[in-house]
Amino acid sequence: MRTVVDIFAQIFRNLWAHKLRSFLTMFGIAWGVGSLLLLVGVGEGFRSGNKREMAEFGKDIMFLFPGRAPAVKGNMNSARSYLLTYNDYLDIRKAPNVRNAAPMISRSDLHEVSEFATGSGEIIGAEPQLNEISFLPLKEGRWLNQLDGDQRRNVIVLGNELQKTLFPGRPAVGSFVLINGLRFEVVGSMPHLGRGDNMWLNM
Repeated sequence: MRTVVDIFAQIFRNLWAHKLRSFLTMFGIAWGVGSLLLLVGVGEGFRSGNKREMAEFGKDIMFLFPGRAPAVKGNMNSARSYLLTYNDYLDIRKAPNVRNAAPMISRSDLHEVSEFATGSGEIIGAEPQLNEISFLPLKEGRWLNQLDGDQRRNVIVLGNELQKTLFPGRPAVGSFVLINGLRFEVVGSMPHLGRGDNMWLNM
């Protein structure tokens, strides 16, 4: 009866006798395992990245956008445009399962001018409570407040990229920006957020 030592000795003799085949077999196994680990790592990194990006926006957030929908179920030929109004926002805010809500309006066709430079970028109009819903840290200054809205003040919080464009190497808070000829006071600025910088101003 063959012992365990004899069995292993026979295995190693066979491996040595067919060195190239053995090497290619082991290389194939290692390549397959390495590829699997790489794919798992990439997938896990993608999932973690998405989770981190969503955490920056905030938790339990829903975005509603205007769009087109069929007036008759299943018939896209009957599609019509549906717009969101401020009254829609007021109704949404009253819904029992909505903790907070903030209307937003976006424009990308505006022209911004400071005493140092000119620029262009996306303008997002919002109400002060947006800061309670989404992750919007400040680099300096303050965020919008209710008094800004009540007194209809023209105030703006600059995103990182626009601040560097309009106020290169200079403080922005306390300065003024013309947006399509309308004067806004800069009350705050935001750091680089890593997901594209926006400007935020009161609606």
